[in-house]
Amino acid sequence: MFRSTSWRVFVISGIFFAITIIPFSLFLANRFSEFAYTQMGTFNQDRIDEMAERTEFILEKLKWYSLNMYEDLAVQNWMYASADNLLQNAATMRALTKYLNNEPFIESAYLFSMRKREVLDSKVGLLPFEEFTDQPMLERISRNPGTFLRFFDHRVGNNSYLALQLPSTPVQKNRDGYLVILFDKKQLQRHLISSGGRADMSLSIVDNQGRLILGESDERLEESIGNVRMGLKRGSFELNRTGGEAFVNYARLESPEWTIISITEMKQFREKAESFQTVIIVCSLLLLAALLLIAYWNSHRFVGPFRRLADQLQRKLGVKGENDYGVIEQGFVMLRDHYPLIKTEYLRQWLLQGRLTDSARAAIVRESHLLNYEWLRLAVVKIDSYYEMAEQYDFVSRKLFKYASGNIAEELLGRPERPIEVVDFGTDHLVVLVGEASSSTNPGLTEELQELRRQVAKYVKLDVTIAESAARRVHDDLRKVYDDINELTLFKFVSGDDKIYVEQDFERYAELQAKIDAAVHESLIQTIRSGKEEKVLAMLDELFARLQTMKYTECQFQLKLLLFAIVKSFSKMTSIQSVDGIERHLRQFATLADVREWLKKEASRIIGLLGDQKGFKRKEKQIEEMIEYVRYHIHDPMLSVDEIADHIALSAKYVRHLFHVQYGMPLSNFILNERLGKVKELLEQTNLQVTDIAEQSGFQTKSHFYTAFKKATGLTPSQYRDGKAGGRKEWAASDG
Repeated sequence: MFRSTSWRVFVISGIFFAITIIPFSLFLANRFSEFAYTQMGTFNQDRIDEMAERTEFILEKLKWYSLNMYEDLAVQNWMYASADNLLQNAATMRALTKYLNNEPFIESAYLFSMRKREVLDSKVGLLPFEEFTDQPMLERISRNPGTFLRFFDHRVGNNSYLALQLPSTPVQKNRDGYLVILFDKKQLQRHLISSGGRADMSLSIVDNQGRLILGESDERLEESIGNVRMGLKRGSFELNRTGGEAFVNYARLESPEWTIISITEMKQFREKAESFQTVIIVCSLLLLAALLLIAYWNSHRFVGPFRRLADQLQRKLGVKGENDYGVIEQGFVMLRDHYPLIKTEYLRQWLLQGRLTDSARAAIVRESHLLNYEWLRLAVVKIDSYYEMAEQYDFVSRKLFKYASGNIAEELLGRPERPIEVVDFGTDHLVVLVGEASSSTNPGLTEELQELRRQVAKYVKLDVTIAESAARRVHDDLRKVYDDINELTLFKFVSGDDKIYVEQDFERYAELQAKIDAAVHESLIQTIRSGKEEKVLAMLDELFARLQTMKYTECQFQLKLLLFAIVKSFSKMTSIQSVDGIERHLRQFATLADVREWLKKEASRIIGLLGDQKGFKRKEKQIEEMIEYVRYHIHDPMLSVDEIADHIALSAKYVRHLFHVQYGMPLSNFILNERLGKVKELLEQTNLQVTDIAEQSGFQTKSHFYTAFKKATGLTPSQYRDGKAGGRKEWAASDG
């Protein structure tokens, strides 16, 4: 089996793919896991930092709101009053209710009057100190031991609240009254440290003593508090426990001195990461299997023929060798003196090189009578739809078609007094060499070639174009003759004539020379956009009349330019989906007339599609084209509304109106704004001179440039540049 080249190629390819893909997939999976782990830590830390900023903001807002309550005139009057006043009590209760209704975080509030020894509870009403249920708070107020305007934890029965005592500073001489606000911890926790429904994450807030403020306490939190470095504002670390790993992120609040701690379980993340690693490895193995299948198919498809050729040489000639190449090499050694098999190759070399070598002459003389005649005629039989046939049939089938056509040529043209040889160049044509006794004109050969064309069409089902040369001496340079006659067969595409082409036609064909200006393509495109179908068809007739006066290669080149312009302008409407498909699409046409008829239908279809694009979408597309054209030509000082209107095939008046309605400003103002934006960009990002910037931004004069810029920014260009540079320096200094 391993004597077969195809199997060796497959095995070597498989080993190479395996040692390349498997280590790479393992490396990729490991790198992904590390990257995901790092990204998770970064994402969690960013989230905790954002949560810390939001918490500080909300707490400061609550302090400010509490101060407003404390400084309310009704509250102040009640605290400093020396006697009961029912109206005053009612007014104070309304004030408290108003404040509590406007702030959902506040659960309740106590207003203490030390003169009257009364407390106004927002939920109960006015009570003497003896009947007040929250005695711990009363004791705290009475002895005034706490820090004012600082949040502290307070329990009332089984409920825990976050409390705030006012005024903002301790009053030593006058202790007439105090305000205490109790905040709902559940509401604060829901808005400040919500985990977003993630079961693998817990969030908590603790004070600088490690006491829990918000959140839930467990063993992980207690262990995490011990690992938090008090000197750092933010940080992260891993927490290894018997129940599994956890990733801890923390961020410190400046005021109050609390710390937000996030604990993320790594088990679920590890499972997902390992699952994705498995997917990467499985996909890599599937890729390896696919590559092995491709390698197997490729080795048997392209290298397999060597195996079959070696088997045939072994069976028929008894050739032996260590491997396929050895067998084939020995076979060629045995066949090199077998002239009938290599006669065609010598004939091919004769046509390509132009003249015969001694070895080629000896081989051809031994196997053919062609060189017994002084004169030769050369005919090229070209298959019209060869490229279309190449897409339908494989190489062997195409070879059989040409072989059948060559047999018909030998049957029709071959005579005892007129030997012929058929040479296959492996492409879209055959070459027929005809021996002649004299150089006189032979109209009978032309008629026989015409019959050859009919019989090939009848029996082989191929349309062919045939061109023949005048008689040439066997010692003449046949390469030039072959090139000229081969090119002459291409004249059918341009002229459309269905006949046998002779060298007199080539003289007319060689004189054809006409150029098509690119402006013709642009005019055709604009006419299609304007929807004038009759004019478009007339322009196509005129254009193709000029194409008929060109050589084949120039005609093909001009056709490609024309189709390129159409595809580029109407990419979503043409039958040709991309520029790459232009050449392939042209190959399906046998004559220029066929291309013309197809292009007429295509132009009519595009005009119909353009006619359907009305309303807002069409106007929006036109606006986009205007903006794109302005930005692409902003450097051009001659850019104008008329030029833009010509580009999109609309009147200047309609363009001004359309842009103003759709965009909300005149088109000329938009152009000026784009120029000023270009100036600002160049001033900020380059060191170009101001005059150079004005020129690159499309301003015609310096005075207009300076006037427009000063009016738009209030600064000169130099002042604007200096200001931007100074701002960058200040930012860099503050960042450092």
